[in-house]
Amino acid sequence: MTDNRVRIVLPEPHYTLFDANRNDLPEVIVVNDSLLSFQHTEIFPWHLEVTIQAEDLAEKGMPTPEESKLLFAIGNRIELTIEGKNALFLARSTWNGLRQLSFRVHDPELANDALQFLLADKPHDRFWEFHMHHDPEWHDAGYIFKLFPLANGADA
Repeated sequence: MTDNRVRIVLPEPHYTLFDANRNDLPEVIVVNDSLLSFQHTEIFPWHLEVTIQAEDLAEKGMPTPEESKLLFAIGNRIELTIEGKNALFLARSTWNGLRQLSFRVHDPELANDALQFLLADKPHDRFWEFHMHHDPEWHDAGYIFKLFPLANGADA
């Protein structure tokens, strides 16, 4: 009997920080740039976006320091729930009162069930929701990766 399994080594995360503007408002984006060279994109054909609504805002729609801590706590809980063998962290964006988390997902049912479980665990400190769609060509990741020509200095 032969074993036809293939072992895929997931890339060790490496992050690049971008200060950008979207619709004349500041945006801070952290991207897992190790996925730029990931060879097995077909294993993670689903794109997942989680959006967390911030409440306590400072200038230009950015969260206050205390609000940012709360958003990190919520985001970390979501990440720990879905990351690992089933999902890869792609990016985190903060803009216009929103914290958006982007992931690439292998099995959408596992991710959906895990996130539905979190949503059912009430009360929530902040409103959040998620959307997932099949994106085998990684078009949505490509949109994020287009930031890299803008990098300079230590991020280049």
